[in-house]
Amino acid sequence: MIDRGEPASAERKSTPSLLPFQIVMGVISASIAGIVAVLGELRDELGFRDSEIGIIVTAGFAAAFISQITLARYADRGHGRLMASVGVALSAVSLLIMGLVDEMTWWFIARGMLGFAGGLALPGLRRAATVLDPKKVGENLGRLIVGEVGGFLAGPIVAAGLAEAFGVRAPFFAFAGGMVLFLPFVLRLPADAGAIDTSGRSALTLLRTRRLQGALLVVGGYFAIIGAWESVLPGMYQNRGGGALEVGITFTLISLPVLLLSRRAGRFADRVGPPKVAVIGTGLVSLACSFLGLVPGLFWPAVMMLFFGVSDAYGFTAAQVAVSRSVPEDRQAAALGLMGAIEVLGAALTALPAALLFDRYGEGVAWLATGLFSFSVVMLGALRFRGTRPAISP
Repeated sequence: MIDRGEPASAERKSTPSLLPFQIVMGVISASIAGIVAVLGELRDELGFRDSEIGIIVTAGFAAAFISQITLARYADRGHGRLMASVGVALSAVSLLIMGLVDEMTWWFIARGMLGFAGGLALPGLRRAATVLDPKKVGENLGRLIVGEVGGFLAGPIVAAGLAEAFGVRAPFFAFAGGMVLFLPFVLRLPADAGAIDTSGRSALTLLRTRRLQGALLVVGGYFAIIGAWESVLPGMYQNRGGGALEVGITFTLISLPVLLLSRRAGRFADRVGPPKVAVIGTGLVSLACSFLGLVPGLFWPAVMMLFFGVSDAYGFTAAQVAVSRSVPEDRQAAALGLMGAIEVLGAALTALPAALLFDRYGEGVAWLATGLFSFSVVMLGALRFRGTRPAISP
C-alpha cells in the first residue's frame, strides 16, 4: 500500500482484488476476538476481579484510540502497507507477553500494545476498500467486514478449543505464532489505488463536517455496547455456569449474520441511504441490549445475539459507508481512522463502568445503563445527520 506516484483513475480496472485486505483484517480480528473468549477463565486462573478485567479491556481500547486518531492520516499518504506490517508484528509480541505473564500490570501493558497495533493497521485496510470503486463503497466495505467478522467468528472458537485442549495460555501462543507466519504476506499487500493526500492536514480538521459528526456519533453509540460485551459477557457466562466454549459460541452467533449479510447490507445502504440504515440498525441493538440482563440462562442470551448480528450487519455497515461518503477520497483513511478511534472510545467509555456496575450491582443494572447510554448517543447522531449531504455521491 505504498504510493507509486500514479494518478488516481476513475476507471480502476487494474485495481487489485480486495481479498488480501480481507484476509489481513480477518487475522487481526481473530486474535482480538479469541482473547475475549477466554477472559472469564483467565479471570479465575489469575485471580483477577471483574473490575480489573475491565481495566485491561479499557487499556486496549484506549491505545487503539490513540494510534488511530494520530496515525491514520499517514495511510492517506501511501504508508498503509507499512502500517499494517508493523501492526501485525506488534500484535505478535503483545500476544506472546500475554501468554507468559501473570501480573495485572503486564496484562495492562500487553493489552494496550495489542490495541495500538490494531489501530495502526486498520485505517489503511479500510481505505483500500473505499477507493477501489467510488460507486460501490458500501458493497466493498461490506466485503471487508466479511473478512473482519470471519476472523471474529473463527477466533473465539479456535481460542476456546485450544484452551480446552491445552490450557488457557495456549491461544495466546498460537495466535502469536500465526501472526509471525503471516507477516510476509502482509509485507506484499497490493499498492494503494486511490488519490493520495498531500495537504499535511490533521485528521481532526474533518470533525468540522456535520455529516461526519453524525456518522461518528452513531458508531460511538454502537460501540458502547461492544465495550460492555467484552468486559461483562465473559464474567456473566462464567457466573451462570458457562465457560470459554459458551462465550465463543455466543460471539459466533452474533458474527454469523454479519458474515452472511454485510455485503448485501452495503448494497442496501448505497441504495436507501447510509444514515437511515445506520440509525435504525444500531438503535435496535442498543434498545435490545438494555434487556440482556433479564434474559435467563445461557441459551436465550445467545439467541438474542443472532438478532444483534442481523441489526449489526445493516447498521454498522451503513455507518461505515456514511463515514466514507462524508469526506473526499484523499481523506478516507483519516476519516476511517477517526471512526476507528471513536469505536474504541465508545467501547472504552463503557467497558470499565459496565464492569464496575456488574461487579457491584449485577448484570441487570450493567446492561440497562449501557443500553440506554448507547441509544442516546445514536439518537444524537441521527440529529446531526439532518439537513446534510454526502461529499461523495454514489
